[in-house]
Amino acid sequence: MTDRPLLLLVDDDVTLLRATAAILELEGFETILSDTAARAIEFLQHLPVAAVIVDIFMPDQDGMETIGQIRGRWPDLPIIAMSGGWRTISPDTILETAQALGAQAALTKPFDRQALVATVRGVLAL
Repeated sequence: MTDRPLLLLVDDDVTLLRATAAILELEGFETILSDTAARAIEFLQHLPVAAVIVDIFMPDQDGMETIGQIRGRWPDLPIIAMSGGWRTISPDTILETAQALGAQAALTKPFDRQALVATVRGVLAL
């Protein structure tokens, strides 16, 4: 690994994970991808992660619970929640709840490159 900040991306949509990673790597970040919350927690135990970007709706464990676990074990680790909403719940409502649980920032899916990079740089104070 280099001195580039390592970002952990967590989403069950592998296509979105790869696309997001490609953007962030072009912007100078390192990424590690996890398609489950359980694997994400394993990575956090062993890698020097600078920030986590986590989807809210995943089949193994939802992002709200994942944010709670991360916040409980790594209280200072920056977390970015992302969601496209669910059924009749707007993404704004979901992401406000995620921020109340400890996420420093939120991204509404679909998001563009500029929003992604600005949000990551913001939580890392770069």
